[in-house]
Parts: sequence; C-alpha cells; structure tokens
Amino acid sequence: MDTGLKINLFLSLVLIASWIYFVIKWRKRPISKETPPPKSSKPESKREISWPKIFDILEEGVVICKKDGSIVFLNPKAYSFLGVGRPNELPNLFDILRDPNIQQAIEKGEGRSFEKELFWPAYRVFKITTLAIDDALRALVFLDLTPFRKLSHIRRDFVAHLAHEFRTPLTAIEGYAEALLEEVPGDMRQDVSIIIKNTKRLSRLLKELQVLSRLELQGIPEEDFEVVDLKEVIQTAIETISIKAQNKKIIVHWKFPEQSVPVWGSFDDLLRAFINLLDNAIKFSPSGKNIWIVLEEKEKEWQVSIKDEGPGIKDYEKERIFERFYRGKDVKEAGTGLGLAIVKHVIQAHKGKIKVESSIGKGSEFIVKLPKHSPPQRKTS
Repeated sequence: MDTGLKINLFLSLVLIASWIYFVIKWRKRPISKETPPPKSSKPESKREISWPKIFDILEEGVVICKKDGSIVFLNPKAYSFLGVGRPNELPNLFDILRDPNIQQAIEKGEGRSFEKELFWPAYRVFKITTLAIDDALRALVFLDLTPFRKLSHIRRDFVAHLAHEFRTPLTAIEGYAEALLEEVPGDMRQDVSIIIKNTKRLSRLLKELQVLSRLELQGIPEEDFEVVDLKEVIQTAIETISIKAQNKKIIVHWKFPEQSVPVWGSFDDLLRAFINLLDNAIKFSPSGKNIWIVLEEKEKEWQVSIKDEGPGIKDYEKERIFERFYRGKDVKEAGTGLGLAIVKHVIQAHKGKIKVESSIGKGSEFIVKLPKHSPPQRKTS
C-alpha cells in the first residue's frame, strides 16, 4: 500500500481507538452515591449515543454497528461509499457487504483488515479494517483504494507499452553493433563492446518488464496450467544456473523426495521464478560458499527452501525486496531490481506463498510454499 494511504489509515485508526478508549472509561466511571445521575428525558433504550463530530471531516468512511450487523452510526463518507439512506432506513451491514469473513470478524470482535470490492452505488475497492469497541459495538474503517488502483493500472499499461516499443530498436542497435565490432579498428573495439554490453542489459530489463507487466495485468493464462513435477522444475533451474555457480566456485547442495512432486501450474513460469531465486542466491554469495535447496512435504503443501551464505538482509528491507525496482542501499551487484517482484507474482498466481528469513552476516533463506496437486475424483456409478 502507498505510504500516504498507510498514514491516513493509521491516523483514522488512532482517532477511533482514542475515542473508543474514552467511551469505555466513561462507561466504567464510578458513580457517586451522593449525586444521583441526571435524569434523561428519553427512555434508557431510546437514548442516543453522541458520536464525535470530527468523524464528519474524515476522508475515510467510519461505520459503527452492533455485532449482529445492525448499523448504529455512519459518517458522511460512509453514507457516500455505501449508498445507503438516512439512519432510520439503514439496512443491515451484512446485507451490504455480503462477505462471510468480514461478518465473522464483526461477530467475534476481531481486529482484522480486508480488501473488498463493492459495486453499489459505484464500483470501488476498499481496505476495510474492523475493530471491537466493546462486547456489543464494532467499528469499521473504509479506506478507498479505487483512485490508486486506476493509477496503478495506467502505470502498468504504460510500462508494458513502453517495453514493447523499445524492444525492436534495441534489437537493431545490438545487431548493428555486433556487426560493427568485426569492422572497426582495434582501439575502437572496446567502445563498441560497451555499446553491446549495455544494449544487452537494457534488453534484459525490457524483457523482465514485459514479463512482470503480463503477470500484473493478466496473470498466467489458464491454458498454461497443467500437472507439473516441481522436482523437475527445480532440477532444470539448477542446471540453468550451474555455470554461474561454477564461475564463483559456489557449491549447490540439494535434497529432494524420491517420488515426483506434482503441483498444478505453469512449468515455464515456475522455472523462471526458481531461476531468479537461485540467481539471486549466487549473486549475493561470496565466492567459495554454499547454497542449500530443500524440497519437502508439509501437510497439504510442498515447501522449497533456498538458503545462501550471503551478507543477509536488514529487517526493514525484508518487506520491500519483492517490490519492483527495489534495491537495497548496500547492494553493489548489478541487476534490474525486478527478479524478486516476478517471483512473488508467479508464486501468488499458483496460490502459493513466499517469505524470507534473514539475519545480517548469516545469509538469507527464501521459503516457497505451493499447494499439492490433488488428482480429480473418479466418478463411481
């Protein structure tokens, strides 16, 4: 999520949490026996709660409801987001959201965050955060992500188009430069070699940009999925990077199950992801070190661990290394900054998970989990 969005959401949650704290303290305040509480002109059951007026100026939607989903309060933004009538005409929040996970969080009073698409009164994407006020009341904060999603789609379309348009002239430049290398005098060959080297680097960058844009915009086509042996994928990846490992005198150790490891996926995309992970491990490992690859069964998943003896990753960088173009401050090795972003999207497209565990000076371990492939049940007559 964008940093500005995080700050807005944080401030809104702080405001609501502060108000909740004072409500709870007020409800639990000791009542003096000498001074009777003031009489209300309204019956106890009809008494209204006074909600802070500051909620009216928030850019986020705020909804207060009971744990059965009946709405008690909405600020103006929430009215606009949800397209509902005045308080005496409010429907049940569960009927508006129609999401069993959010309903469960409200009923149980869980503090959780969800991303939710709503199609009425207009299409919007929200980050919805749930909070428990007390045993009876719940608060929900609606952060509108729609403008940022639209901007993100425009950016991705632009990058994909740019990468496509640049490929042809770069290929021509590289071809002419390679032909020129054979014709120029010896003292000019180094200059032409630099041109070739940098056009190849730009070509790699554009190729990875195209791959990442395809994954972000379209995902992996269903027709590319089949039963794939994950062990074969990783073995092919090891063979692909073996020359790089040998050049740095790095020894790659692996441990695989004897049987095949079936997953439902795209062989080519999974291969690209594991080549990127292994290439990353080699790139950041000093010469003469080791890399360990372990493929093992974990209940309903297959887990792949790739561990190196590199410098490690700082804690504040662990969440950012999967972002496109992100490179650590201390990184000196050449690269596009797109490899791990591609890995993340490939693994997510296969309904898997990836995380990194690392300590400075102790290397890094990338852990990938992919669901097992379950063969279709045979119908019995």
